Amino acid sequence: MSRCLSFFLAIVFSVASLLAQTAPKVKVLILTGVSNHDWRATTPVLREILERTGRFEVRVNEEGRGCGPETFAPYDVLLLNYNDYKQTAGPWWDARARAALLDFVRTGKGLVSYHASNNAFWGWPEFDRLVGGTWRETAGHGPYHAYTVKIVDAASPITKGLPGTFAESDELYHQLSLQPNIHILAIAWDDPKNCWKPSDGCGTGKDEPLIWTLEYGVGRVFQTALGHDVKAMQGAGFQATLVRGTEWAATGQVTIAPPADLK
Repeated sequence: MSRCLSFFLAIVFSVASLLAQTAPKVKVLILTGVSNHDWRATTPVLREILERTGRFEVRVNEEGRGCGPETFAPYDVLLLNYNDYKQTAGPWWDARARAALLDFVRTGKGLVSYHASNNAFWGWPEFDRLVGGTWRETAGHGPYHAYTVKIVDAASPITKGLPGTFAESDELYHQLSLQPNIHILAIAWDDPKNCWKPSDGCGTGKDEPLIWTLEYGVGRVFQTALGHDVKAMQGAGFQATLVRGTEWAATGQVTIAPPADLK
């Protein structure tokens, strides 16, 4: 290779690297403040996992009431860490905030539903359609335990390059109420021997969907049922799918590389 060509390629790679470093970051708003899970502990971990990649700029909003289109407009993707389970906790969102959430996604932006956020908004059917799978009357889970997550679509931008399986220690949600248009990315077998009491509160003995995507209007939704608490959030599989799913929901593409240590 000539010195001139080598010099030219070096300039090209330097410019490409500089452009990558100065590319606008994906703007994320975490919506939280109410949950039957420990949102005060998990919210800063969500923020740290995302910002560690260098791809995201993250803000947090702990008050959903009164939010409107102007609240969400500066962001590319909303991340729900919110759960007003059967409205046993509060304050819950008003109609204006709910409408703004739907319009945000419907018109082309992204939403991430994290773990118990799919327990939220009982009695609001449009939320069920928005996130694709929700904890309703039939749902449950056995005790927190170690299990294997299996990728069922390795061609998705979110899962491409990830190993076919990875280990997690977490809750395993089962019998969620699922919408017909979800695209399942990952499942886990729910061990029927994993019970709260002998033969009581056991796993289903079936493969249960844990990670999926769907389209809502012209927007994108990513849901993960993983990540019950700070301990579970340390799993490399949870973190890899969270950051890649968040980028996909925001942009429709994934540029974050798969982690080398995931297995």
